Amino acid sequence: MLKEGAQEENVNFIDNRRHCSHKRRGESKSPSCVDCSFCTNGNIRRIFGETEKNEQQSCPYLFCELWIKYEETVAASRARWSKPHIPLLNQHSLHSLKIHLTKGIFLPNCEAITFNDVIDIIINEWKKNNLLESPNDRMVKDLFVFPKCHVSSKPLGFRNCMQPLKSDSYEFDHHGEEYPSIEPLSKSEQKSIVYNKTLHEKLPSDTCAAVMFVGKSRFVNKPVSAFVRLKLASHMPSVCEMNLPVSYIFVLLAPEYHVNDLAHVGRCLASLLTDPAYVKHFRTANSGNELAESIDAFMEKALIIPPNKWPYEVKLHAEKVQLIDEISNNRKDSNENHKGDLEGLCYTGRIFGGLVDDVKRRLWFYKDDFMDAFVDFSAMSQVLASAMFIFLTNLANIIIFGAVMGHMLDNQMGVIECILSGCISGIAFSLLSGQPLNILSATGPVLIFESLFYKLCSMWGWNFLASRGWLSFWSSVIILLFVATDGSFLVAYITRFTEDLFATLIAIIFIVESVQSMVKIAVENPITYEPDEIFKQPPCQCVMKRGTNETTIHVVQNITSKGECNLLGGVPEGIRCNFHPDIRELLTNFSALISIAVTTIVKEFVGLKVPELVVPSKFQPSFERSWYVDWTNVQHWWIGLICFVPAILLTILLVMDQQITAVIINRKENKLKKGYGYHLDLLVISVLMLICGLFGLPFFVASTVLSIGHVQSLRMESPSRAPGDKPIFTGIREQRVSSFLAHLLIGISLFLTMLVQMVPLPALLGVFLYLGISCMEDQQFVHRILLFFSPVKHQPEFAFLQSVPLLRVHFYTAIQIAAFLLLCIVKYTKEISMLFPLMLFFMVLLRKLLGRLFTVRELRALDDQLPTWSQLTGCRHSH
Repeated sequence: MLKEGAQEENVNFIDNRRHCSHKRRGESKSPSCVDCSFCTNGNIRRIFGETEKNEQQSCPYLFCELWIKYEETVAASRARWSKPHIPLLNQHSLHSLKIHLTKGIFLPNCEAITFNDVIDIIINEWKKNNLLESPNDRMVKDLFVFPKCHVSSKPLGFRNCMQPLKSDSYEFDHHGEEYPSIEPLSKSEQKSIVYNKTLHEKLPSDTCAAVMFVGKSRFVNKPVSAFVRLKLASHMPSVCEMNLPVSYIFVLLAPEYHVNDLAHVGRCLASLLTDPAYVKHFRTANSGNELAESIDAFMEKALIIPPNKWPYEVKLHAEKVQLIDEISNNRKDSNENHKGDLEGLCYTGRIFGGLVDDVKRRLWFYKDDFMDAFVDFSAMSQVLASAMFIFLTNLANIIIFGAVMGHMLDNQMGVIECILSGCISGIAFSLLSGQPLNILSATGPVLIFESLFYKLCSMWGWNFLASRGWLSFWSSVIILLFVATDGSFLVAYITRFTEDLFATLIAIIFIVESVQSMVKIAVENPITYEPDEIFKQPPCQCVMKRGTNETTIHVVQNITSKGECNLLGGVPEGIRCNFHPDIRELLTNFSALISIAVTTIVKEFVGLKVPELVVPSKFQPSFERSWYVDWTNVQHWWIGLICFVPAILLTILLVMDQQITAVIINRKENKLKKGYGYHLDLLVISVLMLICGLFGLPFFVASTVLSIGHVQSLRMESPSRAPGDKPIFTGIREQRVSSFLAHLLIGISLFLTMLVQMVPLPALLGVFLYLGISCMEDQQFVHRILLFFSPVKHQPEFAFLQSVPLLRVHFYTAIQIAAFLLLCIVKYTKEISMLFPLMLFFMVLLRKLLGRLFTVRELRALDDQLPTWSQLTGCRHSH
């Protein structure tokens, strides 16, 4: 019978997906087709498979290799795909492919619509050219229209056969063998076909397919081939694993005694279609000779691995090639003009000129800053998770700083004032600032300044809160003058050299203080090495009973919902039945919140003795006073004037803390699209200074680590990517809702003290530790330090190592380490800790001097370029 005979055929089935326009191929020379993205960006998709001899299978075509930009092979168990890898091609197979494309049938602009029509045209062309004998044409056609099966996790290896024909009735050929009668599927049967929708959702919306059949058959006497380019891409049910329009069809059959491995010929063609530099030839070629020329060009640039140097079984995984692409892109980026980085930092020469530009820039996106948080469920869940994450971490930071502040200032200000300031400052900044991704919080330098100013007032007998009110007034005025004169343009001189130093220092402070606090907790509440002792205590007798029922789930493919499976009469199996990518993304968004919730539940039900957050139960000042501070309540009128001097130092401290955090957040690596607002940010800080001074609240500025954590929690990745590709970072979800909600919850926490006090402090310290470590992971400074301890052959392929000698890199890093140690000394020496903000000027000056020690090319690779005065004033000529 033909069915049995067909199962003995060694037929390879290849489904190549291509990113292309659904336009008629006859219009290929029009500009709209030439500019299609598949010609340049390499979004080519392909599926490769072959049949196996399997008596239990009802369909002979079984996929064995998967091509979605990279090659994947099916394991021997037929239950899983390999990791995506770069194909290793055989040079002889490339020559064979060239011969088949040159001497075979070439049909450009074929007007066929269905797959059967295409096969009929191919067979007729073979018969016209005496490549196929007439008695075998029907049998050859049957080889192509038999059912195809797709990969499954079942022990048999495949399921969900997509059957494009009915085989209930049989006919006999001239040899008396029984063959099925081929009939096309009805429309209702075509709708019942199950496609891999999960994979389809990851592909671009205009993706279409190319299909190839490669293999051996006893119905041909010599190799025959055909390459068909459809005039109009058409949907062909069951031919593709996904419901995609087909644009190309390639067929290659050889006799059973043919010695060459035809599968390698198909792999070579798939590699050509993968390469964006050569795929355009297949779209525009008018003859097989033109395709052969593209193969010659491909072979000229192909790299040949010597025999016996690379085992065929060892795969070249896609990550290696992606790393090379990243290095190439970094080289291009480092050579590009960085005028875009100066956005919002130009010196306009007009009073409040920079502020006006910031307002115009951000006002255009103000509505989108709220609407972008509600575009879909994924956005809403990510924003909500980010808000909860920032709420808990910022609240813990505020409470810790508030407790320390209350101790240093004799409760003139404490936890309640810090929480109220966090709520007011955070909400105002999230609604009015130029960069709402920054998170305002209590910072160490401001706390030190408050402590020293309090000691000064106590020593001279001044009223602290009233004097502090005048301090806030003068500082607000100075910041306002700074904004009016476009002073923020100086921020352009803060390059990666300085950014990495400050970000790394603050990250280490978070790590060290978190570890110190946890060590202190471990001393006061020792770790229990005998868990049974805890459960023997009365409060825990009935709580720890747990169920033992568990469910084991397996992977299921080609089924996207349990409803579809039930409609098909199947039984849904696998974690993906209830654990879709959207669910995984949701759990990822709330991972920090889940960890805090789990530790809180364990602490409550197990009864562990650990310190908790301490929130004031009454809404009243820490010190017996009214909320309003009377600035006139000073001993002498000239005290308000003298406060101008310390206000200068406070202004430097606030501006430097605020702006260096803004520069780090606005890095080009974050791919922000809505512009910056350095001047507008400072204007909001200036107004908040007056409010905090009027009500006796602490001064809050942008916290570097919390702001970086906020940005990382809002990262977006492209949903359209091929297996083997790293997630493509597309940018940050820029909006104001997450920051607004986080600081609103901080204010509401004053009325939810019973709930907030349940959160264990060690859990939040662990989050601080995570924030510090994650902040350090992104610093190039840290990466270069690790190079000291890594042998050359094991060093990562950083872009700067490709253009700067290693010794020069070490020399640059050594200078940066010395500067970092100097920052640490100033930071942790109480006598000179007030000078810490001034160290920023020293670092900028040091970076300027590095131009005498390193070449422009070296500094361009290791750091950002320093702007010239003409670049900073360039925007003056545009107004």
